[in-house]
Amino acid sequence: MYSVLAQVTIQPQHVDEFIALHRELAREYLRDEPGTLGFDVIQDEKAANHFFFHETYVDEAAFHAHMHGAIAQRNFPRILALLAGPVDESLFLGKGFNITPGER
Repeated sequence: MYSVLAQVTIQPQHVDEFIALHRELAREYLRDEPGTLGFDVIQDEKAANHFFFHETYVDEAAFHAHMHGAIAQRNFPRILALLAGPVDESLFLGKGFNITPGER
């Protein structure tokens, strides 16, 4: 498996819209993207307009398919309009291959 950890800061007046949109998007990603295994969005407990993403894919190719897929491309303009701050590689906290969990 391949995982991605990312973070974004949302303009405070758009937090509710961001949450509603990502609840919808997570369902779409998991339903319609066969390579997407998990798509969790976590709201920071100290800064309500800061969010973390934990995304899990079958492999790195599935992550790239997600980023360039129809759902993401259709919604990126909406998401970008909600963000505060730069949109660059600094959004990604880490990318890599899962080494756990082990088998039971």
